[in-house]
Amino acid sequence: MTPLLIPLGVFVAVVLIWFFFRSGGYKRHPLDAPPGADWILTGERFLDPQSREMLEVWFCPRTGERAYVRGRGQ
Repeated sequence: MTPLLIPLGVFVAVVLIWFFFRSGGYKRHPLDAPPGADWILTGERFLDPQSREMLEVWFCPRTGERAYVRGRGQ
């Protein structure tokens, strides 16, 4: 095996792992309403730079998941 193949193989493996397991960065899919009764409003609000909408952050203590809900005219 040539010395060049080992670093090339490691690089290809890292790229493939990144490609298949990446989260895609900070994704937001704004909802129109809170996802469910067990979700808690965190009090966090921010202006989404892409959509220019005010989003509220909701949290599910059972799963640790966060959801982004369009602001309700506050």
